[in-house]
Amino acid sequence: MFKKVFCFGLLTAMFNGFVFSSALAFEDYNIEHLNTDVENTKVDLVKITTGGNVIQKENVFVVNFAQNFNSKYYNVGDFVQFNFDCDLKTKEGTIVIPCNSTLIARVACIENPKWFSRNAKVYLEFTHILLPDGTNIPVALQLADKKYLKEGAKETAGKIAAYTLSIGGVGSGLGAAIGVAAGNTITGLIIGGSIGGGVGLVSGIVSPGLHYKAKKGEKIILKVEDNLTIPNSQN
Repeated sequence: MFKKVFCFGLLTAMFNGFVFSSALAFEDYNIEHLNTDVENTKVDLVKITTGGNVIQKENVFVVNFAQNFNSKYYNVGDFVQFNFDCDLKTKEGTIVIPCNSTLIARVACIENPKWFSRNAKVYLEFTHILLPDGTNIPVALQLADKKYLKEGAKETAGKIAAYTLSIGGVGSGLGAAIGVAAGNTITGLIIGGSIGGGVGLVSGIVSPGLHYKAKKGEKIILKVEDNLTIPNSQN
């Protein structure tokens, strides 16, 4: 009887100890807040543990193009490199992803420019982060504000304006020649400029859109699609 009681008590103590130690392991973390300099973020939580720091799903952060990019010279399957030009850290001071880490993306799809000024679209698949110590971390990330990279309205308007000016200049020259022949150069300039500018405007709108371009150092904002664990051995 004593042996049975002893064994039962020992098993109970071991079970309680296991539960207690598991609870300690589970509770052994702090919650901090990611500092990204991105306004109006919905989530900024990071779980700080002894084994690694977990950037919670829906967090956003910024990376920079590591080189100039032009979609005209890229194909599906090519890789694009982005850099962390400064430490990604929490507001409390914990470094989560160190400076000089690299994010790699693969070109998943490119839609080339189309007629009527429809710009190219570049779809990226972000694959992994490479830390300075050589650690390779698979990631689930996407662009924060849209599904693809594309030139904006400002760049499109600039292209249309360039067409308008260039063809307008040709129209002005022809108008001047007509005006000289007719004995009224000023009127010829006005008419030629108006016709040329109108033709340039229409040509700019109807022509193919722009390839996507980005300069080295240009920033993009990414959103975390699934909890991202970063080993803290580099700290």
